[in-house]
Amino acid sequence: MIKIAFPTEDDQGLKDILSPHFGHCYSFTIVSWDPDTKTVKNVEVIQNQGHVEGGCMNPVMTLKNKGVQAIVVGGIGMRPLMGFWQVGITPYQGVEGTVDLNLRAYIENKLEQLNEGTCQH
Repeated sequence: MIKIAFPTEDDQGLKDILSPHFGHCYSFTIVSWDPDTKTVKNVEVIQNQGHVEGGCMNPVMTLKNKGVQAIVVGGIGMRPLMGFWQVGITPYQGVEGTVDLNLRAYIENKLEQLNEGTCQH
């Protein structure tokens, strides 16, 4: 089982839209994917508690504590990106669209791992 997090715009689960900015997302959709059976076992939506300047580790640690192993983002700054590396969560660059679309792209190995921040905020 692998848990993949997606910063999202609402609380619509697999139908939700990937947020263009990790730190400003409304929620995180966490998908539990079973690669053996190739099925989604669970979808959990948690509200983003946000972060203040310098507090980027708050959402990083929330996702770490939920057992997340990978995150697919629309955009992310360098500081939280480094936080994900530090806690062992692999970040991927998502595509514009739904969580379901990005989940399929992840499963099909069509997403690139991030090596640098993508936001200029």
